[in-house]
Amino acid sequence: MLKAKVENLGVDPTGGQVIVLLRIENGQLLPIWIGPLEAQFIAVAMSGEQPPRPLTPDLTLSIINLLGAKPLRVEISDLSEGTFYARLILSHHEIEYEVDARPSDALALALRCNCPILVDEAVVEAGSVDETRIEPHGEVPEA
Repeated sequence: MLKAKVENLGVDPTGGQVIVLLRIENGQLLPIWIGPLEAQFIAVAMSGEQPPRPLTPDLTLSIINLLGAKPLRVEISDLSEGTFYARLILSHHEIEYEVDARPSDALALALRCNCPILVDEAVVEAGSVDETRIEPHGEVPEA
């Protein structure tokens, strides 16, 4: 597994879908296509804003904390037929639990609790892009 961080959000000019770019520790970029609502959840976390009411990732993190568990890391574990798969790794009473998650939800949670983001090397190999082919395109759509 390679360490990664959320680099930026953007819009795919061909389909209008929002993408999140992960910067992998080796410098490669991994685009993950997500919806506009999920992008908004990530954008709020990246900006450090505190919404007046909890968003879904805030609620999820509150429930995890109330149950005495702790998010340890997010793993982008697979890329199959253009779909990314992720896991949220939680610790509860020194036992690790894996929870299947959409990458967008897992990333929104990771940004809120500042837990590490890891990407399987095979996913990076299959899905990374050359940074010189990426052009900035406007703002993330409001949800």
